[in-house]
Amino acid sequence: MYKTSSIKSLAEIITAVDTTTIITITDKTGLITYANEMFYEKSKYDQDELIGQSQRKVIANHHTDEFFKDLWNTIRRGEVWKGEIKNKAKDGTYFWVYATIVPFLNEAGEPHQYVSIQTDITNRKQTEETVKKMLEQLTFSNNNTLLDIKQLLTESSIMVISDTVGKITFVSDMFCKLSRFSREDLLGSDFRVFNSNYHSKEFFKDLWTTISQGNVWKGDIKNKAKDGSCYWVSTTIVPILDDSGKPYQFVSIWHDITARKKAEDLLFRSEKLSAIGDLSAGIAHEIRNPLTTIKGFIQFLSRYEDDLKKMEYFQLINEEIDRINFMVGEFMVLSKPHVIERKPTALLPIINKVVKLLESELTSNKVRLSIKCEASNIKIDCEENLMKQVFLNLVKNSIEAMPQGGIISISVSVTDTEVFIHFKDEGIGIPEENLMKLREPFFTTKENGNGLGLMVSYKIIENHNGKIQVESEENVGTTITLIFPAIC
Repeated sequence: MYKTSSIKSLAEIITAVDTTTIITITDKTGLITYANEMFYEKSKYDQDELIGQSQRKVIANHHTDEFFKDLWNTIRRGEVWKGEIKNKAKDGTYFWVYATIVPFLNEAGEPHQYVSIQTDITNRKQTEETVKKMLEQLTFSNNNTLLDIKQLLTESSIMVISDTVGKITFVSDMFCKLSRFSREDLLGSDFRVFNSNYHSKEFFKDLWTTISQGNVWKGDIKNKAKDGSCYWVSTTIVPILDDSGKPYQFVSIWHDITARKKAEDLLFRSEKLSAIGDLSAGIAHEIRNPLTTIKGFIQFLSRYEDDLKKMEYFQLINEEIDRINFMVGEFMVLSKPHVIERKPTALLPIINKVVKLLESELTSNKVRLSIKCEASNIKIDCEENLMKQVFLNLVKNSIEAMPQGGIISISVSVTDTEVFIHFKDEGIGIPEENLMKLREPFFTTKENGNGLGLMVSYKIIENHNGKIQVESEENVGTTITLIFPAIC
């Protein structure tokens, strides 16, 4: 792999690292031809006891024959070998090194000597061994204190252990509680059972690449519980390495951060909505000023016009101005909270008005409406025009979600404290990854949509102290439920 141009160049390399690193050089048969002072210090041998001796003189009887076979096959091919080696000093004590063995090639391209650059990792290995023994004690000991520690870990830590292919071998009680799976459900299964389809394939590829290389991975993961609900966990995955330095299992420690993620999402959405609201209010103000002027001049000119055809044109212009004014009103809903004049209003008449307005659209799209109301006098405290706007948005969305036609069911029910209005369609449904984005400004799955309709509806419902719940299944349909306080 490396060709030596002269003994001088090799000496320069050795001098550069000699003071901080353990170095040995062997010939092609493994006999030591050079060792630096740090190696003598660690091994407790003198120079005349090592030079000309086999490197295995200082290697502990710890590694398998296959370990050394792999090592020699690698360096004889002219490739660099890296790994952990347990050594035995002259006084019988042990020390661990992380070794990089570099073959030096002759003019024929064949290794003629090997330079081993080593780092002392004894302290780290001792710590690992202590932890390993403690875990064994926790597993097998009858000592009450150790059993208490084990019980504490099992009950209070969200912890899971898996093998190198991701098969789960251990779960704590808290892990089962958070995921809503039983221990029997999880042991022997893999992590795909938690997949929420939120993260990309590249996300998990990076995760597995990191831990497979023996490195710790940290990050936030969105998981799905057994009941279909989703939760977020801050995750630390620690690879446990075998004697050859390769992972043989992974310990994952989770911390539930669902509440934090919800708070971050609400803050993010609030900031976006505030920015859109400020922009919308400004645009609405700038549009309404010239509209008022235009409307005034149209009304002035129409007073002196006798031509019926022109009067018809004036009427059309006025209607279009009113329509623009209404659209501007939609933008004003996005602005900062303002006073809404609400009063107890029956829901059924509002629904019937919406149906009347959309009658032709329903017919042309082969959509039938089914309306069920527990009582005709169910009321909520609302501003009627704004509520009509919400109902129009929801019904129109359902119509567009059923290009082949179908049934839209609207049902109204009431309890002692709440009023429920359900809009259910048989449409194409909403992919799970898009459900959380419905409230975002300008998010839409429609080719010609602007993403404001549903967001405006959310804003109106919030201003009425209400809530919106969305349930959807692809190719089955969507149910949107509006929940308002009942009138006492």
